Amino acid sequence: MKQEMNSDFTSSRGRINSCCGGNRAGVERDGHVEACRSALRSYRATRDRTLTIVEGLSQEQMDYAPGTDKWSISEIVDHILLGERLNRGYMAEVIEMKKAGRQPVLRLSFKDVNVSVAYIPKSLLPFAELPFTLLNIFLPGSVRDFMTRYRLVPAQSSDATAPRRGRPANDLRHELISSLRETEALLEKSADLNYDEMRIEHPLLGTYNIPGLLRFLALHEQRHQSQINDILTSQRFPVAA
Repeated sequence: MKQEMNSDFTSSRGRINSCCGGNRAGVERDGHVEACRSALRSYRATRDRTLTIVEGLSQEQMDYAPGTDKWSISEIVDHILLGERLNRGYMAEVIEMKKAGRQPVLRLSFKDVNVSVAYIPKSLLPFAELPFTLLNIFLPGSVRDFMTRYRLVPAQSSDATAPRRGRPANDLRHELISSLRETEALLEKSADLNYDEMRIEHPLLGTYNIPGLLRFLALHEQRHQSQINDILTSQRFPVAA
């Protein structure tokens, strides 16, 4: 059963303040605070939509896969959660870099996140780091966002976000709520910092500050919502008991 949520998509139990500054005088007006809040609002709305889509689905329905090489809904949700956990770790790392007085730029390689596109073998990714890095320098952010949101190019998930099969449906629904709360709590804890100047760089995925990374996560989740909807409309999708 879906846990009751407040209007800002935090749990009704032990509600936490909204991210990136709360009601702190002065910080409220800063542009970087609003950028973080705006990105988080979009992310919350996206997560709310995911919860609505999977609410009430049985274990059989969650585990149904439309093909031997296709993910089930439960696998898609697990992939979303693993992706959020991975990127939350990167956000925590770059925040700590800032607090320690270091340049808050986390540079990742394909060894860290071996996500690939089309049919490029992952074993060849290290040789593609420079070409992809140069491409991302000149690729407009709007184009990158469009490619993240829509499944125009086949993608291969990284090993770190490869989903696990057969996870209990109720556990996945609960984690969709608790995982977002962890992300909110991380950002609220250091809300006095400027998240715009913290950057995470990857040869293929591009360069994002923390608000940008939240937008990326929202677009990535929306992409998989479309994938879930395709499964739900499959002719062989199990009928509700």
